[in-house]
Amino acid sequence: MTARILILSGIQLSTNPRVVKEADTLAGAGHDVEVVGALLEPSLGERDQVLHRGKGWRYTELIDAGATHPRARLGWLAARARRRAWRGLNARFGVENPNQLGYVARQMLRYALKNPADLTIVHNPQGVWAGGELIRHGRKVAVDMEDWYSEDVLAADVSNYPVKSLKRWEAYALRGSEFSTTTSVCLSQALTLAYACSAPTVVYNTFSLSERKSLDGEKRDRRDLSLPSICWFSQVIGPSRGLETLIDALPDVDSPFEIHLRGRSTPEYRDLLLARAPAAWRTRIFFHPSIPHADLLPRIAEHDLGLAMEVPCNRSRELTITNKLPTYLLAGIPVLASETEGQREAARLAGGAIVLFPAERPRELAAALNSMLSDRAGLRVLARQAAQAAEGVFCWEMSAPVLLGKVSRTLDKTSRSHARAASV
Repeated sequence: MTARILILSGIQLSTNPRVVKEADTLAGAGHDVEVVGALLEPSLGERDQVLHRGKGWRYTELIDAGATHPRARLGWLAARARRRAWRGLNARFGVENPNQLGYVARQMLRYALKNPADLTIVHNPQGVWAGGELIRHGRKVAVDMEDWYSEDVLAADVSNYPVKSLKRWEAYALRGSEFSTTTSVCLSQALTLAYACSAPTVVYNTFSLSERKSLDGEKRDRRDLSLPSICWFSQVIGPSRGLETLIDALPDVDSPFEIHLRGRSTPEYRDLLLARAPAAWRTRIFFHPSIPHADLLPRIAEHDLGLAMEVPCNRSRELTITNKLPTYLLAGIPVLASETEGQREAARLAGGAIVLFPAERPRELAAALNSMLSDRAGLRVLARQAAQAAEGVFCWEMSAPVLLGKVSRTLDKTSRSHARAASV
């Protein structure tokens, strides 16, 4: 059955690759697909354009932070002021409101009500709230829990974020949805237990094997090819991501290697991280800017080892499986990962390509680095196992049929329901 499918993201495409893969897959199956998001970082606007240009689906931006047209600019300024005001009310009086989740929660709801779809798939906290409201209006909704949103709030943000209300919104949306998806078995189980909902289907945060065609065999990041090299990437290089643990492990490392960190960062944080490192290591730590996803895989593949040092500072970080692990495996390099429940799950499926160490334990991390990087032949074996794990489990070719199956069954059920109603 061909259907109109609306995907509510609320953020921009270049920071939400899961939405892009979903849209590509559903449009490729013949559905009429539209993604609704927002341009929040004008410097990434061209990346957003590249991601949907020439695709079989449409992209609608509800707000543009870089707009120059007076009306559009006023809309952005109003959204910022609205969010700031509501967050202030929360911090001072404990008043919770969906505007505290982001900039376009209510705009997404209005858009979805004005543009009916056979199925609306919601992502991110703003989408969860909008999805619940759409369910109240009788719409068919699916929910993607890439993280456990209400459990993914840092302590510094709790005072101005609607955590209690978000838990209620999550519960309502998950219980009323046609189906839900998430990123790990352990997160699915936790959500089911917490909200007494149907178990979310696991769609791992993977990428297509076809992306290996971008591998160029070049060494653009590395400086000294005689040294082993490790890499880490994220959208942001900053605190609470395990980098301090890596730096604190360096005094107990036996032999030198290069450290390559990729993402957006501030000079202040880079200076703090370098100051924390032993002097002898500072010339072997390299910072690289964020790059488009299409360019990422070859730059990862040139290194010997990928790091996934998630800090289990809350239940979401403990349970989710981020896109780091599948990306490293797809690039064909083994992974050294902190021992969270989600990453233990991935390690069980990866056939030895993911090695675990206790989270936030520098000496244990140093011991693991010493063992892995001193055995270059062993690393090559693990690299082959990484590629095998990507092909067998952690690739979009394995994930996409799961998503398509859920969507098809939901649409078929709706079609049968309409047919029965018409026959009465």
